[in-house]
Amino acid sequence: MKTNRQSLVSWFIRGNFYLGLAFILLAIGALIFEVVKNGNWFVESLIGLLGMGLLFLFFSGRPMADERIRYLKFKSLAIGFVFTCIAGTITNYITTYPDGNQDGAISSYWFTLVCLLVAFISFTILKFKE
Repeated sequence: MKTNRQSLVSWFIRGNFYLGLAFILLAIGALIFEVVKNGNWFVESLIGLLGMGLLFLFFSGRPMADERIRYLKFKSLAIGFVFTCIAGTITNYITTYPDGNQDGAISSYWFTLVCLLVAFISFTILKFKE
């Protein structure tokens, strides 16, 4: 007996690309609208949407049957996470030094966005290097 589970999984993985692009375009368009209309470029929810779009884009593509690509994606995501943890902790400490409660610190949305940008860059470098 055959099931449609495999086709559903492959559609979801291919659909991640389009969903990620839609999130990215929506976030960038809304950020531009906020800058033009209100002069405010710092909207946390839109930055989070941009990070979520990058996350969907990072995990899109064909099912990763190739172990090398799977390993490189994992390695680049780990590099991005470690780099962002260290840089984010230092930045939060420097920008909020006198305040013990760290008011005005970098949010988790910025953490996600920077982590995925570093992961994309490191994946590209690792793919050509290894």
